[in-house]
Amino acid sequence: MRRIPPQTLLDVTTDLLEAFGMPEPEAASVAASLVSAEIRGHNSHGVIRLTTTYEAMIEDGAIDPTATPRVERHSTAVASVDGNRAFGQLTGEYIVDAGVDGAREAGVSVVGVRGGAHLGRIGEWAERAAAEGMVSFGFVNSGGTSRTVTVPGSADRLFATNPITVGVPTFDELEFPIVLDMATSQVAHGKITKLAVDEGTVPAEWTVTETGEHVDDAVAFEEGKGALLPLGGQTSGRKGYGLALCTELLAGIVGRGEVIGQDENDHVNNAGMFVFVDPLQFSSREDIEAVVRTVHDQIRNADYPDAVETGYATKGDRALLPGEPEHETRLEYEADGIPLTDGAIDALTELAEERGVSTPLF
Repeated sequence: MRRIPPQTLLDVTTDLLEAFGMPEPEAASVAASLVSAEIRGHNSHGVIRLTTTYEAMIEDGAIDPTATPRVERHSTAVASVDGNRAFGQLTGEYIVDAGVDGAREAGVSVVGVRGGAHLGRIGEWAERAAAEGMVSFGFVNSGGTSRTVTVPGSADRLFATNPITVGVPTFDELEFPIVLDMATSQVAHGKITKLAVDEGTVPAEWTVTETGEHVDDAVAFEEGKGALLPLGGQTSGRKGYGLALCTELLAGIVGRGEVIGQDENDHVNNAGMFVFVDPLQFSSREDIEAVVRTVHDQIRNADYPDAVETGYATKGDRALLPGEPEHETRLEYEADGIPLTDGAIDALTELAEERGVSTPLF
């Protein structure tokens, strides 16, 4: 494990994207998105995606490094975004811009998106909307592909992880927005992909096979063994299944993207529905801050006895607000550097050598 200065990682990632033929301004924008995932602790959606996902998508034509998304505005409050095979991080920017503009004028706006390739860390788009003072909701599928998630009682891979995001601005009350970014499966598939790179072991609660056992080998899962359980696992997975199903439908209807059973893509091709709301149409800034403060105080001042575990991968000894772990991680990594595992460094080194990119990282 090595700590890499954020600016160094940003420069290297930009150079790698340019080596794929991407123009400099767009390469810098996508690199900033990937590094923003790293700096918030979501390395599964960070620079490792260049080797695990994007290189193959570019080579197969699923991503065009020179493409630009298109926006069709149907009315003040309704717009559609076609990713046009551009990098999904660029498409995400177009989604937020269209949604925020519509909500500023109409109070509420809805944006459908199709052809998004891989939209990256979905919570980033909620963060950006919150920075503009907007509440947002996002429901994203994978265009009928990347099926890794089963349904209650089965081990067939039927759904993608179909993430949902919710963003709430906190204005001056907190140093970070409330941002919920969650898969509708037990965990994001990218977490297992990252474990495969680092030769890690998959927790038992995440997966199931047709014999009712779990998959502990991340590489075996990546090769098709077993399936991810829906959120809630084998105890209450019907809830995650319901969320995944609704997300699939919203992406297919509002986003006009492909759904399961319409497998026309060899790679992830996100579609979805995003809703943007101007909260100042309903409440004052001071009242919003008071609501946030009241809820935060209740959670912070609850009893947290040692006998009650916070759960796998929960940061700290008590519940934090959604978006708070990312805020704390960002402060740490900005000061001390972003940790990269040996597996990630090796994969990026190989890519840099293939593309003729020299870098101070390796």
